[in-house]
Amino acid sequence: MGGSQIDFPVEKLINLQSMEASGQPYAGAKILLVEDDPQAVGILEPILIAKGFSVAVARDGVEGLEKVKLLSPDILLLDVNMPRMNGIELCRRIKSDDNVRMTPVVMLTALTDLENKLEALEAGADDFVNKPYNTVELVTRIKSLLKVKYLNEQLDTAEAILFSMARAIEAKDSYTQGHVERVSRLAVRLGDYLGLADEEKDALRKGGILHDIGKIGVPDKILNKAGPLTTEERRIIRMHPDQGSVICEKLKSIRGAIPVIRHHHERLDGTGYPDHLSGQEIPLVARIMTIVDIYDALTTTRSYRKRLPQNVALEIMWEEAKKGWWDQEVLAEFETMLKQKDPEPPQESPIASTAPV
Repeated sequence: MGGSQIDFPVEKLINLQSMEASGQPYAGAKILLVEDDPQAVGILEPILIAKGFSVAVARDGVEGLEKVKLLSPDILLLDVNMPRMNGIELCRRIKSDDNVRMTPVVMLTALTDLENKLEALEAGADDFVNKPYNTVELVTRIKSLLKVKYLNEQLDTAEAILFSMARAIEAKDSYTQGHVERVSRLAVRLGDYLGLADEEKDALRKGGILHDIGKIGVPDKILNKAGPLTTEERRIIRMHPDQGSVICEKLKSIRGAIPVIRHHHERLDGTGYPDHLSGQEIPLVARIMTIVDIYDALTTTRSYRKRLPQNVALEIMWEEAKKGWWDQEVLAEFETMLKQKDPEPPQESPIASTAPV
């Protein structure tokens, strides 16, 4: 509520005819903007229309709830602080209604602390944009959530909400887009190679997608930082396995993935986090996820370095495994599996950094 500042370069509206190609999930999508600040509505509504969206406006949560049932919008943009019914309560009611709970919800808020974000997440929010917000970023997130909506409509509703959030989180950084999908697929492939039970492979599939969902509480400037993290920044980012397990632990269909989400940054010598587990105390599915997560981080381009070839990545991982960090038996099986399918010629080994945070 109150006068919000929206970063909107005029040149972004110069070509109003440059709409999205037909057939895309967001072409002509219906947006319901629930915002009690007339100034914010007056600026944001024409921007969204110019981007090819159909926009309806509600002035508070009560009117918003009525229009959700009447209009069946594709996505909702909700202010948090509104009269009669705030945005979080509106989100909670939407997500508890079987008829509309798959509708993505983006919270427009000036609240940046983790407690309020978790409250909104528990209510079912799919993403957050802090005021003052960047218009290009907002439109990008809307499109991303619309795509995810269409991909996840056949999934269990509670899982779909979390999966959407996980993908939205990684979409904030162009370098990590696709990471959770790759990790999930590769972890399941390794689990199948090792002969794991279906329940364990399901934990790897879901855990792969959700392992970084706790990063919802990490500021973008830390997630996207190109240089080394400070001690405080590292402390903040190392909270994400614990926060991720808290977010997911109440969903019965995801409980099997909690060990993956919580323990994928543990080390065999006990120097990992968040619980400093060691050796066999670390569940096998978590040890598998650790190997796959590190491999994907090393073999894809990140903001702080270019991608490394397969043999170099494995060389680094073996050096760290011999220090007592990673499970050497799992790493050996992983390497054998990769080389059966994805052989790569030897290349000169550069000096490289260690595992992702």
